[in-house]
Amino acid sequence: MRTKILTIVFLIGILSGMNAQDNVDQNEMVGFACYFAGQPSKTVEKVTKKLNTKKYNSIAKLLTSDNNAERYMAVISLEKLAELNKYKLNETEKNLISEIKKSDELVSICSGCTYFEKVSLKELLTEKKKLFAKNWLNRNFKTE
Repeated sequence: MRTKILTIVFLIGILSGMNAQDNVDQNEMVGFACYFAGQPSKTVEKVTKKLNTKKYNSIAKLLTSDNNAERYMAVISLEKLAELNKYKLNETEKNLISEIKKSDELVSICSGCTYFEKVSLKELLTEKKKLFAKNWLNRNFKTE
C-alpha cells in the first residue's frame, strides 16, 4: 500500500511538472539554472559565449531579434557593459532598449525543476525582476 501511494505521489509530481512546461517556449526561454541539473537555457549559453569572446556588437544585433529571450539577454548584457564602460551604446541601441523595456511581448523563464512561466519583457526588465539575472550578471561581469 505504501509503495502504491509513493508511486501515485511521484506520478502526480511528474505530470504537474510537465504541465508547467507546456506553456513555455523552450526556443525563447531565459533561465540561468533550469531543470534538475541547473543548466542555463540555450539563449543564456549563446549570449555567455558572445560575452566571453567579447563579441559585443554581435550581442547588440540581438536587440532586433525575433526571439524575445535574445532581446532580453541583449538588454541586460549591454546595459551592464555600458555601466562598466566596456561598450558605448549608440542612439539606435538606446532607443531599441527603451522599446524593449516597454514591450508586452512574452518571454518564457525557468528556474530549477518546476518553475516555468511566461512574463512580458516589460515585467522581466523591472528593478524587482533584476534579481532573476543577478548571479549571472555578477559571474559574467566581474570588475577587474
